[in-house]
Amino acid sequence: MSLYRQAGRTSGRTLAIAAVVALVVGLAAGFALGRATAPDPTLADKVADLRAKLGPAREGIELSATEYAQAVRGGRVVAPTEYSAAQADVKRAADAVAASRADLRALDRARAASIEQSVAALRGAVSRRTDPATVRRLAIAASAALRGATGAG
Repeated sequence: MSLYRQAGRTSGRTLAIAAVVALVVGLAAGFALGRATAPDPTLADKVADLRAKLGPAREGIELSATEYAQAVRGGRVVAPTEYSAAQADVKRAADAVAASRADLRALDRARAASIEQSVAALRGAVSRRTDPATVRRLAIAASAALRGATGAG
């Protein structure tokens, strides 16, 4: 038995380990280089993303008032399909606002609270079968609060 290895012979296992190490180092270097050269999103980019996320809220608020006006007369549901649609529209708006709560608060905590309160008031009015004029007024207020927070037109 020899104490020395013969020169020029490399085991397959050593080559495999070297290849894996080279791959990991290459991936880490590529990731680091990619992150270092990636542009940081601007505030305008983040606000544009927030506006896009809140699209369902805008649509839900707008549609809820229209559907609701067709569904309720004198506190009674006269068109159950439209009433269900109005409830679903308000829920969609509330869900979109809730999902974006952290971003809205980061922009302006008071305006975020205003949006949440106005959507909650709209949802409550729809649930209580309030007169359509009140629901329309609450929908307009919720839309204005949403526009005020994100600057969306």
